[in-house]
Amino acid sequence: EPLRACCAVMRFCGHPVRRFGSIGLLMLAGFTGRAAELPPGRILEPVACAADATQTYALYVPASYDRARRWPVLFCFDPAARGRVPVERFQAAAEKFGYVVAGSDNSRNGEWAGNATAINAMINDVNRRLAIDSRRIYVAGLSGGARVACQVALTGLAQGVIACSAAFANSETPAKVPFVFFGTAGLNDFNYLELRRTDRDLDVRHAPHRVVIFPGGHEWLPPELAVEAVGWLELQAMRSGLRPRDEAWIAAQFEARHAAVPAQPPGENYLALKSLAGDFKDLADTAALEQRVAALAASREIRDWTKAERSRENCERELNDRLASAVQEGMAGSVRKQADELRAKANAPEDSPDRQMATRVLQGIQIYCMETTRELLRAENYEAAEPLLAMAAILRPDRPQTYFDLARARAHLRDKKGTLEALQQAAAAGFKDAARVEADQVFAPLRKEPAYQAAVAAMK
Repeated sequence: EPLRACCAVMRFCGHPVRRFGSIGLLMLAGFTGRAAELPPGRILEPVACAADATQTYALYVPASYDRARRWPVLFCFDPAARGRVPVERFQAAAEKFGYVVAGSDNSRNGEWAGNATAINAMINDVNRRLAIDSRRIYVAGLSGGARVACQVALTGLAQGVIACSAAFANSETPAKVPFVFFGTAGLNDFNYLELRRTDRDLDVRHAPHRVVIFPGGHEWLPPELAVEAVGWLELQAMRSGLRPRDEAWIAAQFEARHAAVPAQPPGENYLALKSLAGDFKDLADTAALEQRVAALAASREIRDWTKAERSRENCERELNDRLASAVQEGMAGSVRKQADELRAKANAPEDSPDRQMATRVLQGIQIYCMETTRELLRAENYEAAEPLLAMAAILRPDRPQTYFDLARARAHLRDKKGTLEALQQAAAAGFKDAARVEADQVFAPLRKEPAYQAAVAAMK
């Protein structure tokens, strides 16, 4: 049955790109019978869609696959169209719980129309080839791909989402979330605060959810956490009646989660117990656990911890806003000073909340500059790209490509002195593609300049 999707705001790695579009009709065609046999128990890549061979995906079919029954499926979306990466992360979970997993090689950060084509192609092709349980469709994504996954689920197609390093379009949690949500973020992830806030938003909405923070950055969840995430989807399927309850398995899961609750620090203990009580309500006897959570929530210790956490989050937002404003206004001195201070904290030998915060702020602004300038250069808007590239070079002085892009932008703007300076900086930072410089006609007027020749020689 056709499912009509609403408009989306796509975001690049957590930063908004305000382009609206429509996915049109997202259709799940009926299973059409036996397709070519797909060997189970190993990752298949690339699998070309029968209806459009330009659309491909990576696929894992569990070794126990039998087309005599229907199987749950997890569709994955990577911001750089790396379909194999999420399939590898979920392979062990798929084998353990009996899931088909598919990762698009075409869905990526960018215009929604292209994503809609990739989504339709992969979903319909997997459904044509395999015996899929249409009641148990799940989606997963990283960063911009997580926003794609949430948008697909909001159409009603998916029963649940595994969202890594981002959540809903434009970072805004809808008033109603009609699916279960498992979110992850690394401690050094620049979207860490977004997942923390999404966790609280879903609490207020009484939506079934779990958010796990792990030691890592802006990345797909690790395989062991993927097993935990898919196991959580199974738990929610038992709660909603999508699959039969397994009392022994539920009890074992409850005991394992309970045993893993950290005793310290108090705030993490409280959050873990709260999540445990919410996940197993109506599945296990959680009355005593709920009373303990309520008592903790009312305690001075947890109230003080909550206040301190909000204060740290506000501090991080202020740091981010201050640096972002300096970058957007082209205040080179201020950007350099703030970046140096953050870099010193981020490079501290001992891990700490301050080191994590500095890493998140610095990386978030760097990614913003990188993604924004990429779009500006693609549109040949060199006038807008040049000042942002200059700021990006201050933020990441070790990145040769930034200096090369800056040199090209300045060459298009006929800034001879600035172009030569950027080429020299590119060479000093380790840019080695001299042939690319020599082949680019934008640098032709500078070929006889000694500074140009010295830079190219250094690249060689």
